[in-house]
Amino acid sequence: MSLIGFDAAHAVLFFIGAAITGAGFGLCFMGSISTVTAAALARGHSQLLPGLFALAYVAVSMPVVALGAAASRFGIAATPSWFALLVALLAVAARAIAIHSSRPQPG
Repeated sequence: MSLIGFDAAHAVLFFIGAAITGAGFGLCFMGSISTVTAAALARGHSQLLPGLFALAYVAVSMPVVALGAAASRFGIAATPSWFALLVALLAVAARAIAIHSSRPQPG
Protein backbone atom coordinates (compact mmCIF):
# COMPACT_ATOMS: atom_id res chain seq x y z
CA MET A 1 0.00 0.00 0.00
CA SER A 2 2.88 2.36 0.75
CA LEU A 3 4.36 1.63 -2.66
CA ILE A 4 1.06 2.31 -4.40
CA GLY A 5 0.75 5.57 -2.48
CA PHE A 6 4.32 6.48 -3.39
CA ASP A 7 3.86 5.69 -7.08
CA ALA A 8 0.52 7.50 -7.26
CA ALA A 9 1.76 10.45 -5.16
CA HIS A 10 -1.13 9.81 -2.78
CA ALA A 11 -0.01 10.74 0.74
CA VAL A 12 -2.94 9.12 2.58
CA LEU A 13 -2.30 5.70 1.01
CA PHE A 14 1.41 6.06 1.66
CA PHE A 15 0.95 6.81 5.36
CA ILE A 16 -1.71 4.11 5.85
CA GLY A 17 0.71 1.59 4.34
CA ALA A 18 3.50 2.90 6.53
CA ALA A 19 1.30 2.51 9.63
CA ILE A 20 0.39 -1.06 8.71
CA THR A 21 4.03 -1.89 8.00
CA GLY A 22 5.14 -0.30 11.27
CA ALA A 23 2.56 -2.21 13.26
CA GLY A 24 3.61 -5.49 11.64
CA PHE A 25 7.28 -4.78 12.26
CA GLY A 26 6.58 -3.85 15.87
CA LEU A 27 4.64 -7.03 16.53
CA CYS A 28 7.34 -9.18 14.91
CA PHE A 29 10.08 -7.45 16.89
CA MET A 30 8.11 -7.83 20.12
CA GLY A 31 7.70 -11.54 19.42
CA SER A 32 11.41 -11.88 18.68
CA ILE A 33 12.35 -10.12 21.91
CA SER A 34 10.06 -12.32 23.99
CA THR A 35 11.31 -15.51 22.32
CA VAL A 36 14.97 -14.62 22.74
CA THR A 37 14.44 -13.44 26.32
CA ALA A 38 12.74 -16.71 27.23
CA ALA A 39 15.56 -18.70 25.63
CA ALA A 40 18.21 -16.59 27.36
CA LEU A 41 16.58 -17.01 30.77
CA ALA A 42 16.03 -20.74 30.29
CA ARG A 43 19.58 -21.47 29.19
CA GLY A 44 21.46 -18.76 31.07
CA HIS A 45 22.90 -17.21 27.88
CA SER A 46 22.77 -13.51 28.63
CA GLN A 47 24.60 -12.64 25.38
CA LEU A 48 21.59 -13.63 23.26
CA LEU A 49 19.63 -10.41 23.76
CA PRO A 50 22.47 -8.00 22.86
CA GLY A 51 23.18 -10.21 19.85
CA LEU A 52 19.56 -9.86 18.74
CA PHE A 53 19.74 -6.07 19.03
CA ALA A 54 22.97 -5.96 17.02
CA LEU A 55 21.47 -8.20 14.33
CA ALA A 56 18.27 -6.11 14.27
CA TYR A 57 20.31 -2.92 13.84
CA VAL A 58 22.15 -4.37 10.86
CA ALA A 59 18.93 -5.80 9.41
CA VAL A 60 17.25 -2.39 9.55
CA SER A 61 20.18 -0.21 8.49
CA MET A 62 21.63 -2.19 5.59
CA PRO A 63 18.55 -1.95 3.35
CA VAL A 64 18.43 1.81 3.93
CA VAL A 65 22.07 2.18 2.90
CA ALA A 66 21.50 -0.04 -0.14
CA LEU A 67 18.41 1.93 -1.14
CA GLY A 68 20.33 5.18 -0.88
CA ALA A 69 23.08 3.85 -3.11
CA ALA A 70 20.57 2.44 -5.59
CA ALA A 71 18.56 5.68 -5.65
CA SER A 72 21.63 7.72 -6.49
CA ARG A 73 22.41 5.39 -9.37
CA PHE A 74 18.96 4.40 -10.73
CA GLY A 75 16.80 7.29 -9.55
CA ILE A 76 14.49 7.90 -6.65
CA ALA A 77 11.35 7.00 -8.60
CA ALA A 78 12.36 3.49 -9.72
CA THR A 79 14.21 2.29 -6.64
CA PRO A 80 11.25 1.70 -4.27
CA SER A 81 9.44 -0.42 -6.87
CA TRP A 82 12.47 -2.63 -7.46
CA PHE A 83 13.06 -2.90 -3.72
CA ALA A 84 9.43 -3.93 -3.14
CA LEU A 85 9.75 -6.59 -5.84
CA LEU A 86 12.94 -7.92 -4.24
CA VAL A 87 11.30 -8.05 -0.81
CA ALA A 88 8.27 -9.85 -2.25
CA LEU A 89 10.49 -12.43 -3.97
CA LEU A 90 12.47 -12.98 -0.78
CA ALA A 91 9.21 -13.43 1.16
CA VAL A 92 7.99 -16.04 -1.33
CA ALA A 93 11.34 -17.84 -1.11
CA ALA A 94 11.26 -17.77 2.71
CA ARG A 95 7.73 -19.17 2.70
CA ALA A 96 8.75 -21.96 0.33
CA ILE A 97 11.72 -22.82 2.56
CA ALA A 98 9.49 -22.80 5.65
CA ILE A 99 6.97 -25.12 4.01
CA HIS A 100 9.70 -27.46 2.79
CA SER A 101 11.46 -27.61 6.16
CA SER A 102 8.22 -28.27 8.07
CA ARG A 103 7.39 -31.38 6.05
CA PRO A 104 8.29 -34.67 7.73
CA GLN A 105 11.45 -36.12 6.28
CA PRO A 106 11.28 -39.70 4.98
CA GLY A 107 13.39 -42.24 6.69
